[in-house]
Amino acid sequence: MHITVITREKENYLSAEKGASLYSLLLSEGIGLAAVCGGKGRCGKCGVRLLSGRLDITAADRAVFSEEELENGCRLACRASLNDDITIELIYSGEEILADPDGMPVNNGINADSDGMPEDNEKTAVPEIVFGKAGYGIAIDIGTTTLALALVDINQGNVLCCRTSENPQRAYGTDVISRIDAAAKGTGSELKKLISSKLYTEIIGLINDNKSEYSEIKRIAIAGNTAMLHILRGYDTSALGSYPFTPVNINHEELLLGTLLSEEELPDDLKRIPVTILPGISAFVGADIVSGLFSLCFQEREKPCLFLDLGTNGEMAVGTESKLLVTSVAAGPAFEGGNIKWGTGSIKGAISKVSIRDGKPGIETVGGLLPPIGICGTGVIETTAELLGNGIIDETGLLSDLFFDSGYPLSKNASGEPIVFTQDDIREVQLAKSAVRAGLEILLERYGAGYNDIDRLYISGGFGHSLDTSKAAEIGMIPDGLMGKCEAKGNTSLSGLIFFLRDPKKGRTAFERIKKISKELYLSSDEKFNRLFLEYMSFE
Repeated sequence: MHITVITREKENYLSAEKGASLYSLLLSEGIGLAAVCGGKGRCGKCGVRLLSGRLDITAADRAVFSEEELENGCRLACRASLNDDITIELIYSGEEILADPDGMPVNNGINADSDGMPEDNEKTAVPEIVFGKAGYGIAIDIGTTTLALALVDINQGNVLCCRTSENPQRAYGTDVISRIDAAAKGTGSELKKLISSKLYTEIIGLINDNKSEYSEIKRIAIAGNTAMLHILRGYDTSALGSYPFTPVNINHEELLLGTLLSEEELPDDLKRIPVTILPGISAFVGADIVSGLFSLCFQEREKPCLFLDLGTNGEMAVGTESKLLVTSVAAGPAFEGGNIKWGTGSIKGAISKVSIRDGKPGIETVGGLLPPIGICGTGVIETTAELLGNGIIDETGLLSDLFFDSGYPLSKNASGEPIVFTQDDIREVQLAKSAVRAGLEILLERYGAGYNDIDRLYISGGFGHSLDTSKAAEIGMIPDGLMGKCEAKGNTSLSGLIFFLRDPKKGRTAFERIKKISKELYLSSDEKFNRLFLEYMSFE
């Protein structure tokens, strides 16, 4: 069979045996799919549009697409068998993801002191973009959903340029457990190949963006959650998915880029670059959290502060320079657009802000691009808060009869299809916000602190646009008692890596300090956490 696949970048010409899976073919050719459910036929995110040829309509197709969409050629790649020459286009495909509203990682309120290490400061600043020939470093944050890279002048500490994109492993599911499960079932090498190839492309692109020479790159630092780093290193992930959740290695690692990526096309000057992989704390509190805590100077805090990272897992910490209590809750991917009917990453054209006035929705998108293409994490939170505030959903999360079946319409995309927020979407938000709120409450209780004892609550996450913390409070995710202390900080993992590149010796000392003073709290079997989780499902 001959298959033509049209993406935003180009036309791809493929071939396969009759009866082969379209989904497997696209994955094997490295063509990105936003398959939230990992190819199980549930999420609808691996949708393609048939332009010519024949793809039979399956029961799963009918469960996801309307009759009009089916007539227009919409099919699920994961349920499509190839029995004819076809031409298709991807309905969902990767786009640029923003590191922050300006496309640069925000300094998170921490400025570099004369030694290049973070120094607490009330003022939030964006690193100045400068150009020049110096020794450069590359910071890489590997998230479950997104990748973020920054080219740094390691002598001056300035960020020269950034690149951000979707993690290509999303085709195997958007949450950590799906990736662990996929790797355990024999796709670990394919997952490693996907991330290695993507990092190779992004590193080359980052260097070219700054018109730099390969020989100018002096070191690379990488952070990510434990599962993503295990896959990158080719470690066995099976023990991460079952009790007692034992990682193969969460220690500080030093190796060469050529050893890490094993890309045959990697230039010799890049193969010789030393790479540092930052240490983690546990299977579910990884190096990205350690880097984030470092960027916010938790190892030097005299007053207790809270840290909350909102991603596919909700990692959190509370403490001071002498003691940190850390934990993780299974928030699910809703805050990154996963498991949401029209959900997407923080990409240009994603609905990021929502207001409802006189029953009519008003929206803003990432980058101001219209018409919108979907809803990102901040849009998910704001839509829920606005529906609640306008009485369109009640305290149980039930949509009004008018929108129960079809969903609440926010806008239309370029094809004229309504972008709606559905009853199922609201349930996903309830699950996520309830897990986060219950986790925060238990963490504070076990640490022995109340709201008044907390100096600041830092909220981290790759939202792209800053989270409106008041909206998060309106849906009950953040306690009212902490509202005056909230600060949305963007990608703190990337910020910590940037500071580390300036002075690796001091950075490593700080990481070791954070690991030493950290104690993990396990919540999965905690009776009170489970009770609070059910209690906070409500929007009361």
